[in-house]
Amino acid sequence: MKLFHKKRDEEEKQNSPSESMNQEREAGTAKTKEKRKHLKISELFYNNHFVMAFSLVMALILWFIMSLTNTTERPLEINDVPIEITLSPAAQEDNLKVFEQSDTTATVSVSGNSIVVNRLKASDMKAVATLYPSSASVASGGMMEYTLTLDPRKVTNELTDYQIVSVNPKEVTVLVDKYKETVVPIEAEMQYVRNDQYYYNTPSLSVDSVTISGPESSVDKVSRVTAEYSTDEVLSSTKVFTCELTAYDENGQKIEDKYLEYSTKQVDVTVSVFPIEEMKLEPGGVNMPSQFSASRMKAEPSSIQVAGPEDALNNLSSISLEPVDFSSVKPDSTTFTRSVSLPTGFLNIQNIWDVEVNIDLDGYTQKTLTLNSSNVVIKNNRSGQSAKVLTEKLSVQVVGPEAQVSDLTSEDLYANLDMSTQTDGSGTVNMPVSIGFTNAPGCWAYGKYTVSVQVSQE
Repeated sequence: MKLFHKKRDEEEKQNSPSESMNQEREAGTAKTKEKRKHLKISELFYNNHFVMAFSLVMALILWFIMSLTNTTERPLEINDVPIEITLSPAAQEDNLKVFEQSDTTATVSVSGNSIVVNRLKASDMKAVATLYPSSASVASGGMMEYTLTLDPRKVTNELTDYQIVSVNPKEVTVLVDKYKETVVPIEAEMQYVRNDQYYYNTPSLSVDSVTISGPESSVDKVSRVTAEYSTDEVLSSTKVFTCELTAYDENGQKIEDKYLEYSTKQVDVTVSVFPIEEMKLEPGGVNMPSQFSASRMKAEPSSIQVAGPEDALNNLSSISLEPVDFSSVKPDSTTFTRSVSLPTGFLNIQNIWDVEVNIDLDGYTQKTLTLNSSNVVIKNNRSGQSAKVLTEKLSVQVVGPEAQVSDLTSEDLYANLDMSTQTDGSGTVNMPVSIGFTNAPGCWAYGKYTVSVQVSQE
């Protein structure tokens, strides 16, 4: 019996290590399972589908909480709400305009469902003040000062489920006046150093006038507007200056008014500068005989001062006067007034436009000769047309050197009749003729002459 128990005890001792090992294995397995379970829960947040679903649930919970709350007890402030000044019909009829206001934006307090309120922006509302031309105080500068009450309003859109509680500021101060425009000529006031060898033309402006607009009280102060420029430079060529405009009142004081608006604030002023030259005056004549010497014609004055572009001035040696018609020249008629005409771009510095031309006829004489119809030469007769001179004789006054005139006879006298200007039909007409001489190149006919001509169609 003792041997049996001893043997069993030995067997139990032999089996006990394996049992303990099994127990330890089972315990480790349980811990591993528990650890795996813990790891799987944390790893869920790395799963996109789980995170999306979890976020949706939390958002719904948050929305539900917020939907149950409002901002009644603590209104929300919306900043930078625009202030709008409107003019009543009476103010519009008076042509009033707001030129300055103390505030341009306001802060509006609102309450209501937080979901709606939190979506509001400054552009969803406005603060309106209406101007009525009633009592007002006069501000500095002459404008009227009004204090207007602000009325906060909703701007129509999809967000309307809220209440406006208050606005800050409650009032806005505005400066008001009648709107006025006036056109003022621009005066150029240029200061520069001059050289006597050059002519300085009156400055020309790119814009001759400026439109000034603004409050009537400010516009009425403007008496004149100038374009000013000052330099120590000696101008020897044409210059263009960019000048700022300056307004002055009737007392000559510079006007600096921030409410005035100008159609332009600056203009280009051109100062044309030309060199001056003494230019000889050259008299001339028409119907003048070929042998008449131009040296017998004198102008008084004989020259004038001319200014012009330097390159063009270098190519001009003299100025030709309006020619004298020798049909009006005879020994007792030798003085004529002729006009001065300058090329384009030149200036007559002395402003002399009429010149006296004297013709020296010393050694010249005058006599009358008879022109016979046989000595009238018909030229340029039209096709299918014939012409016959009806005037038998014509008295012609001849002027020329004494030696040539004394030898002239009627046979030395002829006339040219030009029919190219005759466009009428048949009939008798008076037509001008030009007088000529044979062997008398220094002579001319004094006066104008016509002959009667019979025109026939063939």
